[in-house]
Amino acid sequence: MVQGRISYSRGPRGDGGFKPGRDLAYGDYAQAPPVERGRLDAGAGPGLQTPGVADEWARHTIERKRARLLQVSASQRKRVEEFVVMLFDEDSNRCGEMLEEALAEQGDPQKVVEVLLEPAARVVGENWCADECDFLKVTLALSRMQRLFRRMAAEHPPTAMPDLSRCALLTPAPGEQHTFGLCVVDDAFRRAGWEVDTCMCDEEAEMFRLVSSNHYQVVGVSVSVERLLPDLLQLSQKLRARSRNRSVVLIAGGSMVMQNPQGAIDSGFDLLGVDAVSAVALADMVVASLAADSCQRSRA
Repeated sequence: MVQGRISYSRGPRGDGGFKPGRDLAYGDYAQAPPVERGRLDAGAGPGLQTPGVADEWARHTIERKRARLLQVSASQRKRVEEFVVMLFDEDSNRCGEMLEEALAEQGDPQKVVEVLLEPAARVVGENWCADECDFLKVTLALSRMQRLFRRMAAEHPPTAMPDLSRCALLTPAPGEQHTFGLCVVDDAFRRAGWEVDTCMCDEEAEMFRLVSSNHYQVVGVSVSVERLLPDLLQLSQKLRARSRNRSVVLIAGGSMVMQNPQGAIDSGFDLLGVDAVSAVALADMVVASLAADSCQRSRA
């Protein structure tokens, strides 16, 4: 169950911003009709002022994600477990071969993430929590998985041309040490036609430089551990204060969102992206809502 009640109750921060409407009730955004997914009620300011609907959307999305991670067939589980074993064996190339086999089956790097890499990352994390491997071993395994994914994504690049009207900044929270998930989200945005800038770990100064010099509609921040939570409110405030776009929408992502979604919202974030698919869907909704609001105001 979601820890605590999600509450989007902050007031407006400016004119012509993003406000989710009833269409955020679609928990399974991938199955919603295209027109509905892209249409949100535009309101006076980007304050998120529909707590009941938004609460249910966030809760449903997180629970759907958790259920999907648990609903793995025996054959899928066996493959994931073998992949993790090979991932820890630096002398073996089998994990790369398994990745290519999965890509041949799925035909899309993002689908490979869903059926193999994401479950594998979860198993690695569980091994760490159970003290079956140390932090160094976990870091090496995730770094190797990130390198394998980057190579696969580079060999099968996006076919969509970047749309300069849709710009996002993706960054790890200061102090974050893992960027595998951020790498996956970056690829998903690019495949959806977004223009993307991405920061890596220890690039806090670069993050603020980029957000102050570019008109991003969305800034996505990845957080994997709750120990970073106390600093997130200050981070969100700084991002808004320094953003060239005064109505920028902040999306929190990473495994911390699954563990403590309320904490992310209380830290000043507008929306929660529990995976790459939801992050892109939310960003598309933001752009569609702002475009509809701009059109409405131009007609007034």
